[in-house]
Amino acid sequence: MHTVQPTPRQREIELEVLARYDKESAQAVARHHKSQAKYGYKRKTQDKPKPDGALIRKLMNQAGLRPRDLAAKAKIKSDQLQKILRGVGTDKERLDCIAEIFEIETKHIIK
Repeated sequence: MHTVQPTPRQREIELEVLARYDKESAQAVARHHKSQAKYGYKRKTQDKPKPDGALIRKLMNQAGLRPRDLAAKAKIKSDQLQKILRGVGTDKERLDCIAEIFEIETKHIIK
């Protein structure tokens, strides 16, 4: 395959375009960080621990429990249990109840 080298003027234009693109992208990143600092953006579930759903499922299989049985024993709603099994952040009290059922420490089921 044969390629033609750019002329000196074409190289200048390419460098100008790249410089302008870098400058605009840097400004966009700065605006984004500035807006986050202005409003104090924080994750919604920052204070809620994320459970290890795969580990909880393995423990359920070993104990012969189905999700609705575990939800009934832990006295939590089934939709909350689904979130826990998916690994979505939840309240520590719910995880304490589940850990108590499996007779393990809560720190073992938190990612």
